[in-house]
Amino acid sequence: MNDFLTVKVDSKIAGVLLFEENEYIFSYKTENKKDFISLTMPVRAKSWNSKNLHPLFEMHLPEGYLLSIIKKHFSKFTKTDDFGLLKLMSPSIKGRVSYEQDLKIELKPLVLDDLLHSSNEKLFDELVSRFALNSPISGVQPKVLAQIENKATLKLEDYIVKSWGEEYPELALNEYLCMRVVQKANVCVPKFYLSQDRKLFIMKRFDIKEDNTYLGFEDMCVLFGKNRDDKYEGTYEQIAKTIKTFVSPKYKKESLENFFKMIVINFLLKNGDAHLKNFGLIYDDISNIKLAPAYDVVTTTVYIQNDIPALHLLGSKKWWNEKQLLRFGIEFCDLTTKEVKELYEICLKAKDEIIEEAKTYKKDEQVSEFIDNLIEKWL
Repeated sequence: MNDFLTVKVDSKIAGVLLFEENEYIFSYKTENKKDFISLTMPVRAKSWNSKNLHPLFEMHLPEGYLLSIIKKHFSKFTKTDDFGLLKLMSPSIKGRVSYEQDLKIELKPLVLDDLLHSSNEKLFDELVSRFALNSPISGVQPKVLAQIENKATLKLEDYIVKSWGEEYPELALNEYLCMRVVQKANVCVPKFYLSQDRKLFIMKRFDIKEDNTYLGFEDMCVLFGKNRDDKYEGTYEQIAKTIKTFVSPKYKKESLENFFKMIVINFLLKNGDAHLKNFGLIYDDISNIKLAPAYDVVTTTVYIQNDIPALHLLGSKKWWNEKQLLRFGIEFCDLTTKEVKELYEICLKAKDEIIEEAKTYKKDEQVSEFIDNLIEKWL
């Protein structure tokens, strides 16, 4: 393998990424300003050089469980440093930004009902062996990107399928109920499902349009110019500032309202993993940028009793109460006192409604204790 990759934007060649003398060099081969690879890397004649893999490219690399699986299977055959991983994963990276490769990966699609109602105890292990190398998604939780056929339209759709290990019991149910709170609060979320046996949380990929073209997506690590190891370094105020800097004027108010609700819900539900990679912006062009749908919301304190917020808010990492959260909304999200109070009440009401929904799972003795613990953390 040569130490370069041809990078494409909307299927057109945009530039070349080189790894040379321990330096990553990206050079544009286009003069079209619309073919930028990142909001933070506009088209220019001068190359973009970095000692570390540029955050935009690093965003496509697997982490945690998936990374360990891929390294285990491919370390004998190729380098699995960041550039080696990117080359290895590049044929399966499909989005606004992709890579030119001769190799094409064809995988037989699944049917959603088969995932939701499967009795196969080893289903997730089979999904990993089948889709691991086709899953350019970050995050430490066991997950794969699978193609699923819509039975009604026969259209192929991409879904992220997550499982959990023994150290995080009922994580799929945890995420499902947390995302139900976000959904009830009228924050934009992707379609998501919980399998009947509660082993899988399944979420539709949100950066693909109905015509099968791709939206641009960049998480806050990319927009902050940080690498994945620094995803816990930053503040929620900085995210609000980034939203105000990049989001298009017509979407700014809505994006800041939704971001404020996301913060409130993460604090109400005690989600200590709302780091920089769990917020992002989505766009189809430079004049249509807005906050991405919410994702990866879980109550972490049911597993880590004394967990704290992932990022600083108002100068510290602590579970702030209503007064401080309202202050954050007013001072940093440009909302009025009336607006923050109304939005906060929407989040409270959503949480209370899903608490009642969560109680219906207590009929299953296997999760009754977990549900009690989850609700206790929410109160």
